[in-house]
Amino acid sequence: MSEKTKNANTAKKRKPKRRFRKSLLIIPLLIAIGVFIAIKAPRAFSDSKIRQLGYTQQEADAIAEQKLTDVILEKQYYSRHLADEILKGTVRKDYLALYAGTEPTREFTDKDFLLYRRFLDYGYEEDQLMNLFNSLKFSEMTPLLVMDYQWNEQFYIDDVIECREQNAGGSFILGTEYRQNYKMKYPAEDPESIDVLVNKNWYLPADYRPADLKEDSTEYAVDGIRLRKEAADAALKMCREALNEGFAFFVSGSYVDYVSIQKTYDHYVKTEGDYFADMQVGKPGFSEFQTGLSVSLAATYEKYEDFRETECYEWLSENSADYGFIERYPYGKEDITGCAEDAGYYRYLGKELAKNVRDSGLTYDEYYCLILKGWDDDANRPNESLIENTVSEITHRN
Repeated sequence: MSEKTKNANTAKKRKPKRRFRKSLLIIPLLIAIGVFIAIKAPRAFSDSKIRQLGYTQQEADAIAEQKLTDVILEKQYYSRHLADEILKGTVRKDYLALYAGTEPTREFTDKDFLLYRRFLDYGYEEDQLMNLFNSLKFSEMTPLLVMDYQWNEQFYIDDVIECREQNAGGSFILGTEYRQNYKMKYPAEDPESIDVLVNKNWYLPADYRPADLKEDSTEYAVDGIRLRKEAADAALKMCREALNEGFAFFVSGSYVDYVSIQKTYDHYVKTEGDYFADMQVGKPGFSEFQTGLSVSLAATYEKYEDFRETECYEWLSENSADYGFIERYPYGKEDITGCAEDAGYYRYLGKELAKNVRDSGLTYDEYYCLILKGWDDDANRPNESLIENTVSEITHRN
Protein backbone atom coordinates (compact mmCIF):
# COMPACT_ATOMS: atom_id res chain seq x y z
CA MET A 1 0.00 0.00 0.00
CA SER A 2 1.39 3.34 -0.95
CA GLU A 3 2.26 5.98 1.60
CA LYS A 4 -0.36 8.24 0.09
CA THR A 5 -3.07 5.65 0.57
CA LYS A 6 -2.06 5.04 4.22
CA ASN A 7 -2.32 8.73 5.02
CA ALA A 8 -5.72 8.88 3.41
CA ASN A 9 -7.04 5.92 5.46
CA THR A 10 -5.63 7.34 8.68
CA ALA A 11 -7.32 10.65 8.01
CA LYS A 12 -10.64 8.85 7.58
CA LYS A 13 -10.30 7.07 10.96
CA ARG A 14 -9.57 10.28 12.98
CA LYS A 15 -12.57 12.10 14.41
CA PRO A 16 -12.79 15.81 13.87
CA LYS A 17 -11.26 17.77 16.75
CA ARG A 18 -13.89 19.75 18.84
CA ARG A 19 -13.14 23.31 19.64
CA PHE A 20 -14.02 24.35 23.29
CA ARG A 21 -16.14 27.49 23.38
CA LYS A 22 -15.12 29.73 26.25
CA SER A 23 -18.47 31.45 26.05
CA LEU A 24 -20.13 28.33 27.47
CA LEU A 25 -18.12 28.74 30.69
CA ILE A 26 -18.45 32.49 30.92
CA ILE A 27 -22.25 32.51 30.81
CA PRO A 28 -22.81 30.33 33.95
CA LEU A 29 -20.06 32.24 35.69
CA LEU A 30 -21.76 35.51 34.94
CA ILE A 31 -25.07 34.09 36.17
CA ALA A 32 -23.44 32.92 39.42
CA ILE A 33 -21.83 36.30 39.91
CA GLY A 34 -25.16 38.00 39.26
CA VAL A 35 -26.94 35.82 41.77
CA PHE A 36 -24.20 36.45 44.33
CA ILE A 37 -24.45 40.19 43.81
CA ALA A 38 -28.24 40.10 43.96
CA ILE A 39 -28.08 38.33 47.30
CA LYS A 40 -25.07 39.92 48.91
CA ALA A 41 -25.15 43.48 47.61
CA PRO A 42 -28.42 44.53 49.32
CA ARG A 43 -27.20 42.99 52.59
CA ALA A 44 -23.87 44.77 52.25
CA PHE A 45 -25.70 48.00 51.49
CA SER A 46 -28.07 47.64 54.44
CA ASP A 47 -25.18 46.65 56.73
CA SER A 48 -23.42 49.81 55.68
CA LYS A 49 -26.50 51.90 56.49
CA ILE A 50 -26.94 50.12 59.82
CA ARG A 51 -23.32 50.78 60.74
CA GLN A 52 -23.73 54.43 59.85
CA LEU A 53 -26.37 54.61 62.61
CA GLY A 54 -23.72 53.51 65.11
CA TYR A 55 -24.04 49.71 65.27
CA THR A 56 -21.04 47.38 65.06
CA GLN A 57 -20.81 44.68 62.39
CA GLN A 58 -21.63 42.07 65.03
CA GLU A 59 -24.76 44.03 65.95
CA ALA A 60 -25.63 44.47 62.27
CA ASP A 61 -25.43 40.69 61.84
CA ALA A 62 -27.73 40.20 64.84
CA ILE A 63 -30.16 42.79 63.44
CA ALA A 64 -30.29 40.95 60.13
CA GLU A 65 -30.71 37.58 61.83
CA GLN A 66 -33.65 38.91 63.88
CA LYS A 67 -35.18 40.53 60.78
CA LEU A 68 -35.10 44.02 62.24
CA THR A 69 -33.15 45.74 59.46
CA ASP A 70 -36.06 47.33 57.60
CA VAL A 71 -37.79 48.84 60.62
CA ILE A 72 -34.55 50.11 62.17
CA LEU A 73 -33.54 51.80 58.95
CA GLU A 74 -37.02 53.18 58.35
CA LYS A 75 -37.28 54.66 61.85
CA GLN A 76 -33.56 55.40 62.20
CA TYR A 77 -33.53 53.72 65.61
CA TYR A 78 -30.27 53.66 67.51
CA SER A 79 -29.26 53.67 71.13
CA ARG A 80 -26.78 51.77 73.20
CA HIS A 81 -29.73 50.28 75.04
CA LEU A 82 -31.30 48.95 71.84
CA ALA A 83 -27.97 47.63 70.54
CA ASP A 84 -27.29 45.74 73.77
CA GLU A 85 -30.75 44.14 73.81
CA ILE A 86 -30.44 43.09 70.16
CA LEU A 87 -27.02 41.56 70.76
CA LYS A 88 -28.33 39.65 73.79
CA GLY A 89 -31.34 38.47 71.77
CA THR A 90 -33.76 39.83 74.39
CA VAL A 91 -35.26 42.72 72.46
CA ARG A 92 -39.07 42.85 72.18
CA LYS A 93 -39.79 43.72 68.56
CA ASP A 94 -42.97 45.70 69.28
CA TYR A 95 -41.09 48.09 71.58
CA LEU A 96 -38.05 49.12 69.58
CA ALA A 97 -38.90 52.79 70.06
CA LEU A 98 -38.90 52.35 73.83
CA TYR A 99 -35.44 50.80 73.80
CA ALA A 100 -34.17 53.35 71.30
CA GLY A 101 -35.25 56.29 73.42
CA THR A 102 -34.05 55.14 76.85
CA GLU A 103 -30.80 54.58 78.69
CA PRO A 104 -29.19 51.11 79.07
CA THR A 105 -29.71 51.32 82.84
CA ARG A 106 -33.51 51.29 82.31
CA GLU A 107 -34.69 47.69 82.46
CA PHE A 108 -38.13 46.82 81.11
CA THR A 109 -40.61 44.15 82.14
CA ASP A 110 -44.14 43.31 81.01
CA LYS A 111 -45.75 45.97 83.19
CA ASP A 112 -43.67 48.65 81.43
CA PHE A 113 -44.65 47.37 78.01
CA LEU A 114 -48.34 47.37 78.95
CA LEU A 115 -48.12 50.86 80.43
CA TYR A 116 -46.39 52.02 77.24
CA ARG A 117 -49.28 50.67 75.15
CA ARG A 118 -51.81 52.34 77.41
CA PHE A 119 -50.08 55.68 76.99
CA LEU A 120 -50.07 55.26 73.22
CA ASP A 121 -53.81 54.56 73.41
CA TYR A 122 -54.26 57.78 75.40
CA GLY A 123 -52.58 59.74 72.60
CA TYR A 124 -49.12 60.37 74.03
CA GLU A 125 -46.37 60.84 71.44
CA GLU A 126 -43.16 58.81 71.33
CA ASP A 127 -40.97 61.71 72.47
CA GLN A 128 -43.26 62.27 75.47
CA LEU A 129 -43.08 58.61 76.41
CA MET A 130 -39.30 58.55 76.19
CA ASN A 131 -39.20 61.53 78.52
CA LEU A 132 -41.53 59.83 80.99
CA PHE A 133 -39.78 56.46 80.96
CA ASN A 134 -36.35 58.05 81.28
CA SER A 135 -37.42 60.21 84.22
CA LEU A 136 -39.96 58.32 86.33
CA LYS A 137 -40.63 54.93 87.91
CA PHE A 138 -43.58 52.75 86.99
CA SER A 139 -45.56 53.74 90.10
CA GLU A 140 -44.98 57.42 89.34
CA MET A 141 -46.40 57.10 85.83
CA THR A 142 -49.56 55.03 86.45
CA PRO A 143 -51.43 58.02 88.00
CA LEU A 144 -51.34 59.64 84.55
CA LEU A 145 -53.77 56.97 83.38
CA VAL A 146 -56.37 58.56 85.65
CA MET A 147 -55.49 62.20 85.03
CA ASP A 148 -56.13 64.45 82.06
CA TYR A 149 -53.84 64.21 79.04
CA GLN A 150 -50.72 66.28 79.73
CA TRP A 151 -49.67 68.31 76.72
CA ASN A 152 -46.42 69.19 78.45
CA GLU A 153 -45.44 66.12 80.44
CA GLN A 154 -42.34 67.86 81.79
CA PHE A 155 -44.41 69.83 84.31
CA TYR A 156 -45.73 66.56 85.71
CA ILE A 157 -42.26 64.99 85.76
CA ASP A 158 -40.76 67.94 87.62
CA ASP A 159 -43.58 67.90 90.17
CA VAL A 160 -43.21 64.16 90.83
CA ILE A 161 -39.46 64.45 91.30
CA GLU A 162 -39.82 67.43 93.63
CA CYS A 163 -42.35 65.53 95.78
CA ARG A 164 -40.45 62.23 95.96
CA GLU A 165 -39.17 62.74 99.47
CA GLN A 166 -42.58 63.44 100.97
CA ASN A 167 -44.07 60.48 99.06
CA ALA A 168 -41.41 58.01 100.15
CA GLY A 169 -43.85 56.34 102.55
CA GLY A 170 -46.28 55.31 99.80
CA SER A 171 -48.32 58.49 99.38
CA PHE A 172 -48.71 60.23 96.04
CA ILE A 173 -49.29 63.90 96.68
CA LEU A 174 -48.32 66.49 94.09
CA GLY A 175 -48.05 70.26 94.17
CA THR A 176 -50.36 70.83 91.20
CA GLU A 177 -53.68 69.41 90.02
CA TYR A 178 -53.46 67.41 86.80
CA ARG A 179 -57.12 66.61 86.43
CA GLN A 180 -60.11 68.86 86.05
CA ASN A 181 -63.04 66.97 87.53
CA TYR A 182 -65.68 65.92 84.99
CA LYS A 183 -63.71 67.42 82.08
CA MET A 184 -63.23 64.03 80.41
CA LYS A 185 -66.48 62.09 80.76
CA TYR A 186 -66.91 58.45 79.85
CA PRO A 187 -69.99 56.28 80.37
CA ALA A 188 -69.22 53.32 82.64
CA GLU A 189 -68.19 50.46 80.35
CA ASP A 190 -70.58 47.96 81.96
CA PRO A 191 -72.70 49.29 84.84
CA GLU A 192 -73.87 45.80 85.85
CA SER A 193 -70.35 44.40 86.06
CA ILE A 194 -68.87 43.83 89.51
CA ASP A 195 -65.66 45.55 88.37
CA VAL A 196 -67.38 48.72 87.06
CA LEU A 197 -65.32 51.90 87.57
CA VAL A 198 -67.05 55.06 88.74
CA ASN A 199 -65.05 58.19 89.57
CA LYS A 200 -64.71 61.81 88.47
CA ASN A 201 -64.40 60.71 84.83
CA TRP A 202 -66.51 57.54 84.56
CA TYR A 203 -70.23 57.88 85.26
CA LEU A 204 -73.43 55.86 85.58
CA PRO A 205 -76.67 56.82 83.78
CA ALA A 206 -79.19 58.82 85.79
CA ASP A 207 -81.72 55.99 85.52
CA TYR A 208 -79.30 53.27 86.59
CA ARG A 209 -80.48 51.20 89.51
CA PRO A 210 -78.93 47.77 90.24
CA ALA A 211 -81.41 45.03 89.43
CA ASP A 212 -80.33 42.77 92.30
CA LEU A 213 -80.42 45.15 95.28
CA LYS A 214 -80.91 43.34 98.56
CA GLU A 215 -81.78 44.70 102.00
CA ASP A 216 -78.89 43.86 104.29
CA SER A 217 -79.43 42.11 107.62
CA THR A 218 -79.82 44.55 110.52
CA GLU A 219 -77.71 42.11 112.53
CA TYR A 220 -74.61 43.84 111.12
CA ALA A 221 -76.04 46.92 109.41
CA VAL A 222 -78.20 49.91 110.18
CA ASP A 223 -81.80 49.72 109.06
CA GLY A 224 -82.46 50.33 105.36
CA ILE A 225 -79.04 49.31 104.07
CA ARG A 226 -79.22 47.97 100.51
CA LEU A 227 -76.48 46.36 98.44
CA ARG A 228 -76.26 44.21 95.37
CA LYS A 229 -76.83 40.61 96.45
CA GLU A 230 -73.27 39.38 95.97
CA ALA A 231 -71.84 42.35 97.88
CA ALA A 232 -74.48 42.09 100.61
CA ASP A 233 -73.75 38.40 101.22
CA ALA A 234 -70.00 39.04 101.31
CA ALA A 235 -70.37 42.00 103.71
CA LEU A 236 -72.54 39.94 106.08
CA LYS A 237 -70.04 37.09 106.09
CA MET A 238 -67.15 39.51 106.67
CA CYS A 239 -68.86 41.19 109.62
CA ARG A 240 -69.80 37.85 111.22
CA GLU A 241 -66.37 36.28 110.91
CA ALA A 242 -64.63 39.44 112.10
CA LEU A 243 -66.82 39.43 115.19
CA ASN A 244 -65.90 35.80 115.84
CA GLU A 245 -62.28 36.95 115.93
CA GLY A 246 -63.11 39.80 118.30
CA PHE A 247 -63.49 42.72 115.86
CA ALA A 248 -66.93 44.32 115.83
CA PHE A 249 -68.02 46.64 113.03
CA PHE A 250 -71.16 47.17 110.98
CA VAL A 251 -72.35 48.62 107.66
CA SER A 252 -73.42 52.22 108.14
CA GLY A 253 -73.80 53.30 104.51
CA SER A 254 -74.57 51.64 101.18
CA TYR A 255 -76.54 52.17 97.96
CA VAL A 256 -77.79 55.70 97.30
CA ASP A 257 -79.90 56.54 94.25
CA TYR A 258 -79.11 59.26 91.70
CA VAL A 259 -81.70 61.75 93.00
CA SER A 260 -80.56 61.45 96.63
CA ILE A 261 -76.92 61.93 95.60
CA GLN A 262 -77.96 65.07 93.71
CA LYS A 263 -79.62 66.48 96.84
CA THR A 264 -76.61 65.72 99.05
CA TYR A 265 -74.18 67.15 96.50
CA ASP A 266 -76.19 70.35 96.10
CA HIS A 267 -76.35 70.73 99.88
CA TYR A 268 -72.58 70.46 100.22
CA VAL A 269 -72.00 72.87 97.35
CA LYS A 270 -74.24 75.40 99.08
CA THR A 271 -72.80 74.97 102.57
CA GLU A 272 -69.16 73.97 101.95
CA GLY A 273 -68.35 74.78 98.31
CA ASP A 274 -67.68 72.83 95.11
CA TYR A 275 -64.32 71.38 96.16
CA PHE A 276 -65.68 69.88 99.38
CA ALA A 277 -68.73 68.49 97.59
CA ASP A 278 -66.56 66.86 94.91
CA MET A 279 -64.15 65.34 97.41
CA GLN A 280 -66.83 64.01 99.75
CA VAL A 281 -69.63 62.94 97.42
CA GLY A 282 -69.16 63.73 93.75
CA LYS A 283 -71.77 64.80 91.25
CA PRO A 284 -74.71 62.44 90.71
CA GLY A 285 -73.71 59.67 88.33
CA PHE A 286 -70.07 60.04 89.42
CA SER A 287 -70.60 58.62 92.90
CA GLU A 288 -69.76 54.99 93.68
CA PHE A 289 -72.66 54.70 96.10
CA GLN A 290 -74.96 54.40 93.08
CA THR A 291 -73.27 51.11 92.12
CA GLY A 292 -74.68 49.25 95.13
CA LEU A 293 -71.21 47.76 95.60
CA SER A 294 -69.81 50.16 98.18
CA VAL A 295 -70.13 50.20 101.96
CA SER A 296 -69.23 52.56 104.75
CA LEU A 297 -68.12 50.67 107.87
CA ALA A 298 -68.18 51.85 111.49
CA ALA A 299 -66.61 50.28 114.58
CA THR A 300 -69.18 49.08 117.12
CA TYR A 301 -67.29 49.72 120.34
CA GLU A 302 -64.18 51.73 119.42
CA LYS A 303 -65.03 55.40 119.59
CA TYR A 304 -62.06 56.83 117.71
CA GLU A 305 -62.97 59.76 115.51
CA ASP A 306 -60.64 58.42 112.81
CA PHE A 307 -61.56 54.88 111.75
CA ARG A 308 -57.93 54.42 110.70
CA GLU A 309 -56.92 54.35 114.36
CA THR A 310 -59.18 51.43 115.24
CA GLU A 311 -58.29 47.75 115.59
CA CYS A 312 -61.15 47.04 113.20
CA TYR A 313 -59.28 48.94 110.50
CA GLU A 314 -56.17 46.83 111.12
CA TRP A 315 -58.23 43.67 110.71
CA LEU A 316 -59.84 44.95 107.53
CA SER A 317 -56.48 45.96 106.04
CA GLU A 318 -55.32 42.37 106.39
CA ASN A 319 -58.54 40.49 105.64
CA SER A 320 -61.08 42.50 103.64
CA ALA A 321 -59.78 41.28 100.26
CA ASP A 322 -60.46 37.70 101.36
CA TYR A 323 -64.14 38.67 101.27
CA GLY A 324 -63.87 40.63 98.03
CA PHE A 325 -63.53 44.19 99.43
CA ILE A 326 -60.80 46.82 99.03
CA GLU A 327 -60.21 50.13 100.76
CA ARG A 328 -61.40 52.39 97.96
CA TYR A 329 -59.99 55.77 99.00
CA PRO A 330 -56.67 55.19 100.81
CA TYR A 331 -54.79 57.88 102.68
CA GLY A 332 -52.30 59.85 100.59
CA LYS A 333 -53.84 58.91 97.24
CA GLU A 334 -56.38 61.74 96.99
CA ASP A 335 -54.67 63.22 93.92
CA ILE A 336 -55.31 59.93 92.13
CA THR A 337 -58.78 58.96 93.36
CA GLY A 338 -60.18 62.48 93.32
CA CYS A 339 -61.89 61.79 96.66
CA ALA A 340 -61.04 62.49 100.28
CA GLU A 341 -59.36 59.58 102.05
CA ASP A 342 -61.84 57.41 103.92
CA ALA A 343 -60.52 54.48 105.93
CA GLY A 344 -64.04 53.15 106.47
CA TYR A 345 -65.15 53.13 102.83
CA TYR A 346 -64.86 49.76 101.05
CA ARG A 347 -65.70 48.61 97.56
CA TYR A 348 -66.73 45.10 96.60
CA LEU A 349 -64.87 43.59 93.61
CA GLY A 350 -64.99 39.86 94.22
CA LYS A 351 -62.21 37.91 95.90
CA GLU A 352 -59.77 37.45 93.03
CA LEU A 353 -59.86 41.02 91.76
CA ALA A 354 -59.82 42.49 95.29
CA LYS A 355 -56.67 40.53 96.11
CA ASN A 356 -55.03 41.60 92.85
CA VAL A 357 -55.74 45.27 93.51
CA ARG A 358 -54.58 45.04 97.13
CA ASP A 359 -51.35 43.25 96.23
CA SER A 360 -50.58 45.60 93.33
CA GLY A 361 -50.35 48.64 95.60
CA LEU A 362 -52.32 50.62 93.01
CA THR A 363 -55.55 52.45 93.60
CA TYR A 364 -58.53 50.83 91.89
CA ASP A 365 -58.59 53.74 89.42
CA GLU A 366 -55.03 52.97 88.29
CA TYR A 367 -55.53 49.21 88.25
CA TYR A 368 -58.69 49.47 86.18
CA CYS A 369 -57.16 51.82 83.62
CA LEU A 370 -54.01 49.70 83.32
CA ILE A 371 -55.52 46.19 83.32
CA LEU A 372 -59.29 46.20 82.77
CA LYS A 373 -60.21 49.21 80.64
CA GLY A 374 -61.15 48.74 76.99
CA TRP A 375 -58.97 50.08 74.16
CA ASP A 376 -59.73 53.12 72.01
CA ASP A 377 -57.53 51.86 69.17
CA ASP A 378 -57.30 48.12 68.56
CA ALA A 379 -53.84 48.64 67.07
CA ASN A 380 -52.60 49.37 70.59
CA ARG A 381 -54.25 46.32 72.16
CA PRO A 382 -51.63 43.78 73.30
CA ASN A 383 -52.10 40.03 73.42
CA GLU A 384 -53.74 38.66 76.53
CA SER A 385 -50.53 37.07 77.74
CA LEU A 386 -48.96 40.49 78.27
CA ILE A 387 -51.89 41.54 80.48
CA GLU A 388 -51.80 38.25 82.38
CA ASN A 389 -48.05 38.52 82.90
CA THR A 390 -48.44 42.09 84.13
CA VAL A 391 -51.03 41.04 86.71
CA SER A 392 -48.65 38.34 87.98
CA GLU A 393 -45.80 40.83 88.08
CA ILE A 394 -47.53 43.67 89.92
CA THR A 395 -49.12 41.28 92.42
CA HIS A 396 -45.73 39.60 93.00
CA ARG A 397 -46.92 36.16 91.89
CA ASN A 398 -44.24 35.38 89.35
